[in-house]
Amino acid sequence: MYLNCHSYYSLRYGTLSPEQLAAEAHRLGVRELALTDINNTSTYYQFAVMCQKYGIKAVFGIEFRNEDQLLYIGIAKNNEGIRELTSHLSNYSFSKEPIPPQAPSWEHCYVIYRDLERPIDSYLDHEYLGIKPAELHTLYNGPLKKHHNKLVVFAPVT
Repeated sequence: MYLNCHSYYSLRYGTLSPEQLAAEAHRLGVRELALTDINNTSTYYQFAVMCQKYGIKAVFGIEFRNEDQLLYIGIAKNNEGIRELTSHLSNYSFSKEPIPPQAPSWEHCYVIYRDLERPIDSYLDHEYLGIKPAELHTLYNGPLKKHHNKLVVFAPVT
């Protein structure tokens, strides 16, 4: 499953409409797809309809950023997870305060960080470290070697 996909609602980071994204995923044989537009949930319904049309399981998330700084990606496990994500985003959107660099201890969401400096053994059960394909060599030596269960591939689809 692709964990970090952007539609053109992610301004400057995505180029495909929700329908094009679902159609391309279908063409490539993808069965599950996570939409994680940047600080945005406005296309959830449209994406769900398009995924259903193509027989793809739609998964919902949000890529949380302050300006151009990636903080983390939240991925909902279920409808309660969608509520947790949207409430978190709404709180900071309305208050105009920056989003904190660490996600809350959500019960119904997974979190993916890109912070290679943070000790991997400090991650909570629902937190993972996203590793770019070019960083795979870091898995053979160093602190990540014994923590493969906390790693996911970080390859954004735009």
